[in-house]
Amino acid sequence: MEKEKTKKYQEIAAKVLDGVGGKENVVQLTHCMTRLRFDLNDTSLPDKDAIKQIEGVAGVVFSGGQFQVIIGTTVERVYSELIGMCDCQSSDSIAKAKDGKKLAEKNSVINAIFNYLSGSLTPLIPILLVASLCKTIAAILGPQLANVVTTESDIYKLFTFVGNSGFYYLPVFIGFSAAKKRNCSIPIAMMIGAVMLNPTMIEMASNAIPFKVYGIPCLVQNYSSTVIPMMLVVWIMSYVERFFKKYSPDVLKVFLVPLGTLLVMLPLSLCVLGPAGAFLGKYICTGIINLNNVAGPLAMAILGGFFGIIVLTGMHPVLFTYLFVTFPQLGYDSFMEPAILAASWPGLGIAIACFFKFKQKKNKSLVLGYAFTWLIGGVGEPLLYGLSVPYKTPLWAGVISGAITGFIAGLMNLTAYILNTSNGIYLLPAFIGGDAHNYIAMVVTMVVGVVSGFLVMFFMKLDEDIVK
Repeated sequence: MEKEKTKKYQEIAAKVLDGVGGKENVVQLTHCMTRLRFDLNDTSLPDKDAIKQIEGVAGVVFSGGQFQVIIGTTVERVYSELIGMCDCQSSDSIAKAKDGKKLAEKNSVINAIFNYLSGSLTPLIPILLVASLCKTIAAILGPQLANVVTTESDIYKLFTFVGNSGFYYLPVFIGFSAAKKRNCSIPIAMMIGAVMLNPTMIEMASNAIPFKVYGIPCLVQNYSSTVIPMMLVVWIMSYVERFFKKYSPDVLKVFLVPLGTLLVMLPLSLCVLGPAGAFLGKYICTGIINLNNVAGPLAMAILGGFFGIIVLTGMHPVLFTYLFVTFPQLGYDSFMEPAILAASWPGLGIAIACFFKFKQKKNKSLVLGYAFTWLIGGVGEPLLYGLSVPYKTPLWAGVISGAITGFIAGLMNLTAYILNTSNGIYLLPAFIGGDAHNYIAMVVTMVVGVVSGFLVMFFMKLDEDIVK
């Protein structure tokens, strides 16, 4: 059975690789929870129609300078086979463009930024997901819900500090993923992240103790749970390291490149980029929170309505930057996660309506499979690419019902107390916490989503002949 599965993934990988123009056209390959993300030398070579016809492929999209192939929950298996076919020495990326120059020439500044954000943050989702689930377990067992254990019990402390660690050490984790994305030294990037989290540094920040780096005044800050400072640090570090690689004598490169990079990056990180990133993060956070406070339900309605379309563009991981910046500071989220919940549950109602409107048994069976994959598997792409995009009206039904549901969630001030970027039933633990009103708001949001999705779709036209 396992051999048959492996053979199937190999076939999918081979066909996808052929469809994107062969291994010679691949500059870099990464993957997120459901998608293969290709950086290509020539973006005109991929045969989108041929790739869409591959069994096991849910769809394709080009966004943020990347050609993305939607696979679903088995993406990692297909990715592993592709890595082998591309003769890649790294298990995580294919780097064939020298110093990233070819890739930089292909992308605009905006695409490059989005590509960097997405490529650096997406690999961290499993860490944040596991950390969130650990905090969920603590919340369920502790006084917040079941009251099985006290806050002083070892099991409660264990899952709490494991959960907190996933967020606290974000600068180190980002050092890893961002350096891999920028094709620079992962160990040095992680070391800089660790320096920024050093207990002495945090103590100086807490007590406002003055500090200088090479005589340069340093605005000492607590960088735990921050995202933007290390994103800036690694971006600049990639150029500094490239300089040392280019101009260091071959005999001295083994120590001069890492040491020189570190010595240059210390003042840049602690005196310039770190404080600038913290400042930027603080005001991005404040701006979005104020927007949510001012617009309230309207802001939630907009995001709830258009989140599905954002997913279609493949840029939804970039939005998670908001969560990574605001959640550690606030300890809750009353905007992004409620909007994701509001955007996703109408899809179930739309699928049910389409089930009744479809006349062909094959289509009925497919739409049920899509709905089940979303509900139990937590993967929404089959619904989007198998139903909404081909038949069109389900997509607009999702926009309308998502906006309605988002507005209701905003009115009821639905709040997430655990950072969670999952989908389907796996997003629900995010809303554990708060008083009984929050649980009522969550249930009402889900019900409004399913019902509005069903009703809006039921009264819209569904042309079954569009897709043969």
